Amino acid sequence: MLLRSLNKTAGIITMITLSPFALASSPIEDPLTELNTSIWWKSDGWSNGFPFYNRWEGEAISHSSDGMAITLSHAPNDSDDFEFQSGELRSHDYYGYGCYEVEMKPIAAPGVISSFFLFAGPYDKPEDGNGMHNEIDVEFLGNNTNVMQVNFWTNDDRYARSHEQLIYLDFDASQDFHRYGIKWTKGAIKWYIDGKLVYKVKNSSDDPIPSVNDSRLRIMANVWATDDRISNWAGEFSKDPATSITAEYRNFRFIPDRTCSLRN
Repeated sequence: MLLRSLNKTAGIITMITLSPFALASSPIEDPLTELNTSIWWKSDGWSNGFPFYNRWEGEAISHSSDGMAITLSHAPNDSDDFEFQSGELRSHDYYGYGCYEVEMKPIAAPGVISSFFLFAGPYDKPEDGNGMHNEIDVEFLGNNTNVMQVNFWTNDDRYARSHEQLIYLDFDASQDFHRYGIKWTKGAIKWYIDGKLVYKVKNSSDDPIPSVNDSRLRIMANVWATDDRISNWAGEFSKDPATSITAEYRNFRFIPDRTCSLRN
């Protein structure tokens, strides 16, 4: 999609053709103490299927003066086979290069993933996107929250070429808030914790990172229970009917432009 504007000066009309990628997105600072419906919406009333062992319900996300909570709980219904529900926050818009950061406390429970990520795919596609799977992740595997997993996919609808990397922490992430950031530029993806660079992947022709020329990405956060068939990854989810466990998020910010910084 190209955006065109007319500029009339001294009787001469000129046409300027702009790529949407040249249009700067506005910065966002959101404490997440309430749902800002101009920025976010909640997944509600559906499930993704394997490898997820829960459906999405809007009521699983709550807000307070402390920020946002996403709760995974046992809540069977008559409409599907998923006995557990959880929450997923999604941005309305799709965003390009820049810095993305949130404070969070993930869940420490085997088989549970707490995440913050950027995403596009066949069903989450901006008008000018290619409709393929592109993703950049921060994930916590509930069987060991002394580790953060980062990952990305580029134009990969088959999920065939992931790039998992484990970042070993000197703290248990489930015990307190820390800042987790992604800096996405044309040349690299960088991941930060509390303003410190912890991992970097450079773009290359042999193994490219996501590009805004292919798709801008949604900003997302979710908590999900894993199917037993992937228990070797994050541990085995207990399926205890008494389950009610919560991840906490606060102080999201987005700074557009590749010159942004997440350093202290």
